Amino acid sequence: MKKYLLEIGTEELPAGYIEEALIRLEEFFAKELNDANLTFSSMKTLSTPRRMSVIVEGMGEKQATTSRKIKGPPVKTAFKEDGQPTPQAEGFAAKNGLTVKDLDKEEIGKETYLVANLTVEGKPAQDVLAEIAPRVISQLSGERLMRWGDYEMKFVRPIRWLLSLLDSQVVEFQLDEVKASNTTFGHRILSPGTVTIGKVDEYVEKLREKKVIVCQKEREDLITKQVSEIAKSVNGKAKQISGPLLKEVVNITEWPHAVIGKFSEDYLSLPDALLETIMVHHQRYFPVEKPQSTNATTGNLLPYFITISNNDTKSAEPSIRQGNERVLRARLADGKFFYFDDQKTKLSERKDRLGQLTFQQGLGSYLDKTQRLTKLAGKLSDNLKLEPKIAVPLERTMELCKLDLVSNLVGELPELQGYVGAWYAEQEGEPPEVVHAIASHYSPRFTDDGIPKDFVGRFVAVVDKIDHVTGLFALGKKPSGSSDPFALRRQAQGLVDIVVDGLSNYAIDVEWLIDNLLDTFEPSLSGRKKALSRIDIKAEISEFLLQRLRGKLLDKGFGREIVEAVLSAGNPLNDMANTVVRCESIEKLIRTPEGLAVVKAGVRVGNILKPDSPDTLDESALKEQIEAELWSAFNDQVRSKWEKDGSFKLPTTADECEELLNLLRPVAPLVDKFFDDVMVNDPDKAKRDNRHALLKKLDLYFSSVAVFPKLQQLLP
Repeated sequence: MKKYLLEIGTEELPAGYIEEALIRLEEFFAKELNDANLTFSSMKTLSTPRRMSVIVEGMGEKQATTSRKIKGPPVKTAFKEDGQPTPQAEGFAAKNGLTVKDLDKEEIGKETYLVANLTVEGKPAQDVLAEIAPRVISQLSGERLMRWGDYEMKFVRPIRWLLSLLDSQVVEFQLDEVKASNTTFGHRILSPGTVTIGKVDEYVEKLREKKVIVCQKEREDLITKQVSEIAKSVNGKAKQISGPLLKEVVNITEWPHAVIGKFSEDYLSLPDALLETIMVHHQRYFPVEKPQSTNATTGNLLPYFITISNNDTKSAEPSIRQGNERVLRARLADGKFFYFDDQKTKLSERKDRLGQLTFQQGLGSYLDKTQRLTKLAGKLSDNLKLEPKIAVPLERTMELCKLDLVSNLVGELPELQGYVGAWYAEQEGEPPEVVHAIASHYSPRFTDDGIPKDFVGRFVAVVDKIDHVTGLFALGKKPSGSSDPFALRRQAQGLVDIVVDGLSNYAIDVEWLIDNLLDTFEPSLSGRKKALSRIDIKAEISEFLLQRLRGKLLDKGFGREIVEAVLSAGNPLNDMANTVVRCESIEKLIRTPEGLAVVKAGVRVGNILKPDSPDTLDESALKEQIEAELWSAFNDQVRSKWEKDGSFKLPTTADECEELLNLLRPVAPLVDKFFDDVMVNDPDKAKRDNRHALLKKLDLYFSSVAVFPKLQQLLP
C-alpha cells in the first residue's frame, strides 16, 4: 500500500480560513478518490500559516478494474432489413471502442436493445493523482480570492510551491507556472530555503529540522504548555487558554515560542474586560490572572501578558518583549483616556447622538430601535404578567442598553459594547439588575459563549435579537449560503438558546413578538420596490428560527423522528421551551411496551384521518360494540379527567404531558380493537364520517403532544 502527500505552499494564510479549508481539503480529496475507485485507508490534514497538506495512507497501487453496461439503441432500429448495422449502431459501438459484433443484445422492459459490456482497466495511482490534485486545489475556494502576477488561477493567497509525492516518487502536475515537485520550504526566518523530501514518511521530521511544526495539534499543545508554565512562574494562571485566541495563535505560527511581558500596575484599576479586550482581540496576548479570582469586574488580573512569537531565538526575545510592551502600553493609555473621558457625559445625555447613529437604512436609527425595544418590552411584560422585580429593570435596561454605542471607548473597542454601558451605568447609580442586563444582553456573543446569567438580561436579549432578525429579514437581507454579514444565524441561535434553556418557565410567544415588530416595520417597508409580503417575511423568519430549534433539539440527543413529530404539532414558536418538554415525554413513552402501544394507537389514528375529516360526532350512531366501548372509555378515562373545567387545554409542563399520555394508555388497546373490528372507511358515508369524527376527538389529545404518524419508524 502507498502513501501520498500533497502540500500547497502559499503566502501567509488568514488564520480564520485555515480550519475550514482543511475540512474542505479532506472532503474534496476523499470524494475524488472514491469517485476514481482508488482505495485508501485513512487521511489526515496538516497546516501552518504558509502551507496546507494532506497525507493519504493505505492507497491502492492502481484504480480498481470496473465493469459497466451501457445501453444502446433498440435492436429494431440498429439493423437494416438485410441485417447490416445502421449508422446508429456503428456510431454507438465506435463511441465505446467496440465493433458492432462486440455488442450484446439484452431485453430491457418490453424492448430489446444493443448493450456494450465494458471492462475498464484501472490506471496507476500516480496517473489518477495527477488528475485529482489540481481539481481539489481549485475547489478550495474562500472569500476575497485573488490572482497574482500573470496567473489565471485564483486562490485565497498566492501559491508559491506545490509538493506532490507518492511514497518517494513525484506526482507531476502544474497549476499555471507552479510545478509540483518534492521540495518545500522551511521557516521563513529561522531556516529559510528549500527542503527536499525524499519520501512521505520524512515530511514531518524534515520540516521540524527546519523549524516548522507542521502538525497544528502539536503546536497547540506546545503553546498551552508554555503559556501555563510561564503564568505559573509569576504566581498566576493564564486566561483564554482555550478557545478562539488559542486557535488563532496556532494558525499564525510555525515554530511557536511564548514570551512574557509586563505593563504598569496603574492600569489594573481599569475593568478587567477592558484590559482583556485590548490584550486578546487587538494584540493576541494571553492575559494572566490571580490564582484565586473574585466575581468583581476589576482587580482579578496581574500586570503581565504572554505573547506567542514565531521565533525562539534567545537573542531576539528581549526585543520581542520590549516591542510588545511598547505597543500594549500605547493601547492601554488610549483605553484609559477614553474610559474616563466618556464618564464626563452621562448615558442618558447621549440620546441625541444615538439618534444620529443608523441601525439599518430603512429601519431608522439606534434611537428608533431603542424606543421600539422599550415599547415591545412593555408589551411582553404585560403579556407574560412579569413580576415588577423583572418588569421594571427590563424597561429601564431597554432605555439605556444601546447608549454606549456612541461612546468613545466602544468606538475604539467595539467588542466592549454592553460592557462599557454597564460600567458607566453602575457609576451613575443604576440598580444592579440594570447594570448586569446591559452587560449581558449581547450574549451569546460568539459560538462558545453562554446565555446571559441574569433573568432581566435574558429578556432584554430575546427582544433585541428578535428585533434584529425580523428587521433584517424584512429588508430582504437574510443569510445566503455561507454569507451572513449581519450575524443573523448567531442572533437566531442565541434567541433559541435563551428561550429554551434560560426562560423555560415563561411561555414566550416568539411569533407574537414577530407580529408586533412587523406592525412597526410595515409602514416603512410597504413603499419599497420588490418588497416581500408580510406573510412571506413572517414565513421566512419562522422557518429560519425552526431550523435553529430543530438543531437545538437534535443536539440535546433527541431522535430525529421524535423531533420532527413534536415540531409538527401546533406552532412551536408559540412556546419553544415546551418542545423540549414534549420531546422528553415522547422519549420516555417509547421506552416501555405500554408506551409503545400508545404510540401505535396514535400512529393508526393519525394515519387514517384527513385534513377534511368531519368534526361532528353523532353518539346515537355508534352502533358497533367497540365503537361504544372506545367512546365510553375515552370519555371516562381521558376527557373527564383532563377537561376538568369542561374544555380542552394544551399540556405545557412535563407533568401535564406525562399525565395526558398516561391517560391515553388504557384507551390504546381499544383503538387497536376498533381498527380490527370495524371498517373505518366504510362505503356508507354516514358511518365513515362518524367514525372519523370519533377518531378526530382522540387525535386532538395525541396531536397536542406530537404528530404521532411521524413516530411510525420507532415501532417494532
